[in-house]
Order: sequence, then structure tokens, then C-alpha cells
Amino acid sequence: MDDLKSELGVERIGRVTVLTIRRPAFGNRLTQPLLEQLAAALDAARRDTTVAGCVLTGQGEVFCLGGDYDGAGDRTAGRMEFGRAHIDLFNSMARLGKPLVAAVNGDAHAGGFSLVVACDLAFVSENATLGLPEAARGLFPFLALAVVADALPKKLLFEIVYDSRLMTAKEACSLHVANVAVPREQVVARAIEAVERASRGNPDILMLGRDLYYSTRGMKPAEALDQSRFALASALAARAERG
Repeated sequence: MDDLKSELGVERIGRVTVLTIRRPAFGNRLTQPLLEQLAAALDAARRDTTVAGCVLTGQGEVFCLGGDYDGAGDRTAGRMEFGRAHIDLFNSMARLGKPLVAAVNGDAHAGGFSLVVACDLAFVSENATLGLPEAARGLFPFLALAVVADALPKKLLFEIVYDSRLMTAKEACSLHVANVAVPREQVVARAIEAVERASRGNPDILMLGRDLYYSTRGMKPAEALDQSRFALASALAARAERG
């Protein structure tokens, strides 16, 4: 059974693991322990052959409003560890090897926005806003920028950063940082359906393909093609074994 006192809900619905950030009183902001729990849950999902994929959502009316920096303490070392926990989480998201879908039940700001971008697909509540409003609080989206930079055109990226402008769900879909805007009460169900559709085929081939995508990002085309030929050979062998 799921521990109701935990800040991370882990629930199996059929073959799908639903991960729910449960800090609604704090805007579902991410603490270092919560970041570590999320990474561990994703790593466990990769190892579990009965899990088809994961859905990431938030409890209450917001998805996630970013990081809880107050919990990182005043020491530079503590803040660096907090940043490392973010890196570890995004590495775990990348190496999941299975569909990872965001069910964006409400506003996704700062680090919460980067979580949406880092997922494979995103179903977003029609009333949600998304963006990087750190400048309005005297900060800069240092951690989120590394994830979001490739998802938005440069001019638009700096527009929303400098102006702390929040995008509507409709705009986020038009920019392909989210897939479909739906009523809030439907986001989790739609995300689960998307995982089930994506995982209908051979799970070994799916893992090969998803791992290939993340391992070749940033490579030169020739290097990426070299990696791809090995993945193709492995996929054809796996398909032949299944008949």
C-alpha cells in the first residue's frame, strides 16, 4: 500500500506506475528528499519488467511550482547537493527506457515546467499556466534552463524568462511542449491511456529506441548513425526471437 504520509505517491494502475507529487500546501515544490524519491521510483520502474511506463502528476490544483530552495539550507554545499539531486532525477527520467507521460493537473512553473518538458508526452489541464517566472523573484532559471533550452525558440525562451511571462495551456500545445489540453479531471486518465498505447509492442525494442534517443542527443549525425546501427541490429534480433 502507498504510504499516505509520503511526499511521493506511488500507485500501480494496471501496468502503469503513477507518481504523484504530494506537497499541495507548498505548491508541490520539490525538496531534495523528494527529488531523490522520484529518481529512485523511476529507477525501480526501469528494472520492473511488469511496469509498462510511468505517469507523473501532482496532488491538488497545481502540478509543481519549482524547487523548495529553503530546504537546501544556507550552506553552498547544501545548495550544490540540491542541484545534484535535480541532475540525478533528470538522468533517471532519461534512462527510464519506458514511456514517461506528464499529467499536468495545474500550473507548472520553474522546475515544474522543466519536469513537463523532460517527459515524453504531456497532457495538460486547460486552465494551467506554464513557464519560468524566476526573474520575478529575483532569480534566474538556472537548473530549469538546461532542460528547457532546446524545447523553445531562443527569442521566445528569453521573452518568457525576462518578462516572467506564463504560457497558457493552449500556447504550450501550439509550441509542442505539451500535447493536448484537456479538463483537469481527465489528465491522469489520458496520460495512462497514452502509456498503454505506447507500450503495446516489444518492450525490449521500445527500451532500445528510447535509450538511443537520449544517448545520441548532442552527437554529430555520423556518431548518432553509428550508434543507431547497433540498436537496429539488436532490435531486429529481438523481433526475430519473438517470431
